[in-house]
Parts: sequence; C-alpha cells; structure tokens
Amino acid sequence: PGKWEDCDPSVCAVPEVCRTSSGPDSGNSCKFPFRFHGKTYTSCARWTWSGVNYGKYWCSTKTDRNGNHVNGQGNYGFCGFCDNAACGCGGCGGIDGRRKVVAAQAAPSAQSDQEPVTFGGSGSSPN
Repeated sequence: PGKWEDCDPSVCAVPEVCRTSSGPDSGNSCKFPFRFHGKTYTSCARWTWSGVNYGKYWCSTKTDRNGNHVNGQGNYGFCGFCDNAACGCGGCGGIDGRRKVVAAQAAPSAQSDQEPVTFGGSGSSPN
C-alpha cells in the first residue's frame, strides 16, 4: 500500500494512450479530460479555425492542475485518423474519415492557424 512500481506489460494490462501524430507537440500523449474555452473534452476535438488544419482533430498535451489546456506554448497536437480507441473514437466519420467528436465544439471562426497568442475569450485557437 502506498508504494508504486513499474508494471511489466507482459504480466499486467497497460492502458493504450492517445498520441498526437502531427502538430507542434507531435508524438506526445493527449491529456484527457482537458478544458478549453469553458468546454471539457474527453476525446480529440475538431479544429474549427480556418487554415490548413481546418477539420482535423486536436488534443491538449499539457494541462494545469485544474485540467485547463495550457495555451500559448504549443502544447497541442493533431490526433490523426480513427484508429486508436484511446483517442475517444466512437465511430469513424467526418472530414477525411477522422473520428467523430462526442464533446461539444467551439464555434467556427475566421481566424487562421497562425493567429496571435491569446489567453481567454472565445474564438482563439490553441497555441
């Protein structure tokens, strides 16, 4: 009790992890649940900002101790395609066959992927 050890995956189950496949923090694990602009996401969220990433699915790779996405430091990545249940895939579909998102979505905006860093308010993309 109260002691932790490394688990040998050959003798105990190790949960699958959702890892980002592209973006500023590619290869890092998604931190679920995460909050962004007042909404809580338990799976990858649709990128609703215009630009080359429009329609992809993203997740936070760093949250504060309250579960809020740490914005402005490139702490996010794109989830790739619907092939990993740990990313919250409830079924394939949507743009380019990417996973559907169960969580509520932020409203689309006309801002680009390279917008200035913002810390609050609605309509800004994660940075």
